[in-house]
Amino acid sequence: MDASSQSAAQSGIDVTGFAGLVTAVADVNAARDFYVRILGCTALGSDMLPGLGRHHLLATASGGLIALAEGMAADGADSGVHHAYRAGTAGREAIRARLAAAGVAVHGYREDREAEQDDRFYFLDPDNNRIQIVTRSGIPGDGVAAIDHVAVQLPDMMWGEEFYRRTLGLAVESRFGLRTADHARARLWAKGEDDMAPGTRRNDKLYMMMGGQSEVPRTNMQIYFRAGDSVLGVYLATRHVQEPPEENLSGAPRLMLAASRAGLDRAAERLALVGRAFEGPVDHPPSAPLAASLYFKDTGGNFIEICVPGNPRRA
Repeated sequence: MDASSQSAAQSGIDVTGFAGLVTAVADVNAARDFYVRILGCTALGSDMLPGLGRHHLLATASGGLIALAEGMAADGADSGVHHAYRAGTAGREAIRARLAAAGVAVHGYREDREAEQDDRFYFLDPDNNRIQIVTRSGIPGDGVAAIDHVAVQLPDMMWGEEFYRRTLGLAVESRFGLRTADHARARLWAKGEDDMAPGTRRNDKLYMMMGGQSEVPRTNMQIYFRAGDSVLGVYLATRHVQEPPEENLSGAPRLMLAASRAGLDRAAERLALVGRAFEGPVDHPPSAPLAASLYFKDTGGNFIEICVPGNPRRA
């Protein structure tokens, strides 16, 4: 790569937020009914995104895309992986009432990120994908308004930070799990005195008995990256998860990060610079909800798409 290309690859990608999410579900029709009826999303149509197979495309009030793709959904009930959507107070209570009517339990788990201390509203969709509702003032309506943040897990946090901070250029908002005080809170969790969100705590097995203990509670490491007006949370994986085949560069579940066309091209240059495989940029037809996309995986095998938003239309 010549000097001018290297300079471009090292400049900012300028991610503006989440353009959308691809969620794996077993029954696309049942999932669509849940997200429309319970969360108040709008159905845009079916099979609108290229290369995704059978899926329904929905949108939040602000236009954030949610693709419910047919596939094997990973059971997220015990992991830190989740999607969070913004709603107003009235919207949150309307969602709570609809969940109660449907017999879906709401949990008041607490997370470690300071900005989420008051957002203790979690539940599972029909495929055990964890959803969080984040309440913000001034948001009208009785459903979700936008994608607030997304949490994924990685097997190695050092490589993960290198990838998201240096390769993709996302700024670190905060970290948790490095201080002695952080681990002191894990002892409260182990005693059942702190109802933390799944994936935020773990019991580490010791190589030898210490004070009669064979394991010790720890706080699970977390890093939060600023992605435009949204946040990407990265959790240390508490167990091994089978990664997709090396040659697969797109699939579900997937994060869709919004950027300009210039930012998408810079992302391709930066990925090439560090030797990470990618597909694209792919230009989509004018009728597609996205103008262009770049597909790749992070260091933990999570599917990522940097895309230029288009003009989604209602079915």
